[in-house]
Amino acid sequence: MKIEKVIKDIQDINGYMGSAILNQSGETIYIDENQTIDLAFSSSIFNDTFRALTSASLDIGLSKLIRLETETDEGTVFLIYANKKQTIFSIFDSKGNISLAKMILSQLIK
Repeated sequence: MKIEKVIKDIQDINGYMGSAILNQSGETIYIDENQTIDLAFSSSIFNDTFRALTSASLDIGLSKLIRLETETDEGTVFLIYANKKQTIFSIFDSKGNISLAKMILSQLIK
């Protein structure tokens, strides 16, 4: 996965607020900072949660998670997509084009 292409593709989506790419061990390998949200901290917390949910899914006999989507009361949407090598954590305004973001992120993580 070419990081520059991934970031460029998602930065162009309406409502984009920031993103981070983490390696398999959860270390940040790229960050596109947001002035209102601490992306390093947020991506780390959400990655840990994503990994815990993946473990829970495996524990009950299902497969690994590939995507997690959450939305706050204020309308901030967090999208996490993961494969065996990397995790893409991104933040969007709910008025943005979330459907396009999900389509692009699912293509990029394959």
